[in-house]
Amino acid sequence: MEKPCKVIAFLTDFGYEDPYVAAMKGVAIDVCPDVRAIDITHSVQSFDIDIAAFILLTTYKYFPKGTVFVVVVDPGVGSERKPLLIVTRNYYFIGPDNGVLTAAAEEDGIETVIKLENDVYFRKPISSSFHGRDIFTPVAAWLACGVEPRFFGSSQPIESIKRSAVSIYMSKVSPSCAELRVIYVDRFGNVMLSQYYDPLAKALDISIGEEVLIYSGEEAFKATVERVFSVVERGKLVLYKNSFGLAELAVNKGSAKELLNASRGQVVRLCKCIECRG
Repeated sequence: MEKPCKVIAFLTDFGYEDPYVAAMKGVAIDVCPDVRAIDITHSVQSFDIDIAAFILLTTYKYFPKGTVFVVVVDPGVGSERKPLLIVTRNYYFIGPDNGVLTAAAEEDGIETVIKLENDVYFRKPISSSFHGRDIFTPVAAWLACGVEPRFFGSSQPIESIKRSAVSIYMSKVSPSCAELRVIYVDRFGNVMLSQYYDPLAKALDISIGEEVLIYSGEEAFKATVERVFSVVERGKLVLYKNSFGLAELAVNKGSAKELLNASRGQVVRLCKCIECRG
């Protein structure tokens, strides 16, 4: 377990116009004046747990070891859902037990799960609708200032926490084909898939310069395997390793989303195009 490094990173769906983010940062600094409060983003679409889980998954490892992440995309606030602290090999994740934390936490390696119960470390009075300010953030700040995780509540079985729909996986359906899920589409229309590029390339035995077939819905598309999309002519579909290491489909100066009519959650099939150059 890595010692906390006095960095708290916030990820929410609160936006930037309202007072919620400022209130959380104020609480953090009030509890632990030396803490550094960093924004990941507050522009997650309201209630979109999966997008928040994906953003956390793709960003957490770029923060210093010992960073405390506070993730508040919490449509179940005030209900029976548990407030959690998940301790991993290198980081600390705090937020609701709705799956928003688990993709990142499982990738780093979960060591301990704590249900936040000790209200000594909560801000009073506790609002039933703003646990980000009154539970998650003060706990994060006390943790960053050196309070040990065991003091915040009771240990929970790792298998008891909710999992995210965002996961890194692929299904090998034949020696030359695999099924993956679209897990994110960015503002450029680039389509990120549910597996890191290197395991996918190894599984399908594909390399730079080869072609693959992409089956999306009822249609099939050819894509060239390249180092980056910019090396091909405009409008051409490319499979490549994106900046997070994920397999991604992109169209140079175009939109893979529009070309493939792809959307988040959709299953696509990738096949090595053995006869494409024949």
